[in-house]
Amino acid sequence: MAFEGWILKINNVVFPTRLIAFESLKITPDQIMDLDPYRDAEGLLHRTALPHTATSIEFSTTPLFSADIEILNRFITKENRVQCEVEYWNPNTSSYASGTFYIADVPYEFIYVNEGGGLALHKSIKITFTEY
Repeated sequence: MAFEGWILKINNVVFPTRLIAFESLKITPDQIMDLDPYRDAEGLLHRTALPHTATSIEFSTTPLFSADIEILNRFITKENRVQCEVEYWNPNTSSYASGTFYIADVPYEFIYVNEGGGLALHKSIKITFTEY
């Protein structure tokens, strides 16, 4: 499938690319997992590579206003932090791929709060997706 202009879908909804600081975007696709790797008495590594590979995706957001936080929170719900379906651009294959992921908890830090209400500016937030 050719690139369609989006990087990430969570539960079939496109994540807004305007919230991604693109210089921070890291996609590590198809990571090989081992079952009980060890080094023997001669220092040789013994690996049993598993057939399932896992992808990790991480990025920082741009600085976020209160309205942006509301949009972001639609994607990083408690349920999605436990498990969600993610489609993403896989640079290894130059195509879209999908998998079951969880989203790491995210901290919110403030830059500015309008004491009169209605406006807050947050620092960029690091968001990490890890495939099961």
